[in-house]
Amino acid sequence: MMRLTASPGIDHNDTMKAKILTTVEPCITPAMHYDGWAASYDGDMKGWGYKAPRIVAEGLVAQGGMTNETPDILDLGIGTGLLSSRIKSHWPQARITGVDVSRRMLAACRKKGVADRLFRMDLNTGRWPFPDKSFDVVMSAGVMESLPRLPHILQEAARVLRPGGLLAFTFMPAGRTVTGDDPVTRHLSPGRRHGRFVMGPMDLYAHDPLNIRVQCALAGIKTLAVRRFTGYRTYVVLKVDYDLFLGRKQQGPRAENAL
Repeated sequence: MMRLTASPGIDHNDTMKAKILTTVEPCITPAMHYDGWAASYDGDMKGWGYKAPRIVAEGLVAQGGMTNETPDILDLGIGTGLLSSRIKSHWPQARITGVDVSRRMLAACRKKGVADRLFRMDLNTGRWPFPDKSFDVVMSAGVMESLPRLPHILQEAARVLRPGGLLAFTFMPAGRTVTGDDPVTRHLSPGRRHGRFVMGPMDLYAHDPLNIRVQCALAGIKTLAVRRFTGYRTYVVLKVDYDLFLGRKQQGPRAENAL
């Protein structure tokens, strides 16, 4: 496992960004990172006690589930299908569309047969290739920390959701999200780029929970619940915290009441 060490003289002006620096090799893109991780990803997540897929699925169940027996579901950053597999156990008739930036993660997911459609795409780029009001649920687990800016993601998620549809995703909240024995692992905060992390030499982004609620409200998503939980503990005994966001698309443009 690669050790990543903090670099001195770092710039603290980047907004909403927790950039993981390495003295071993330069930062790589999420596509490169997850292509290289695909073969061992499921085994690593099991070893780390990765909870995000289970927490997202339980959150959807707690909100009363889907509005019909054969819901249309969009899984953002589907990866190897860990979240969609759990959803299928609750709603076997669900029609799942999965998107991911990594070809190899999509290939691993395809072998499991949990998704009806799979697309390779960058969530940050342009209009998503789905019509308005085409999904009952948009969900994601362990993806938002790879995305520097969420407003576009949340606007597109709201666009493709049907009125009354559910939005569920995890994110690394700004603040004390990564903890361990070394003091440089204490925080992933807005405007800070520091720390040591085990996922590899790639950028990670912490997001302000209040800002997420505001952005969701502006997109017409009413916040139902926000819950903090320990996402996983890594092989080097780092504890990584997540927030779960649950929201519902409003029937009309009533963003002022969505908080």
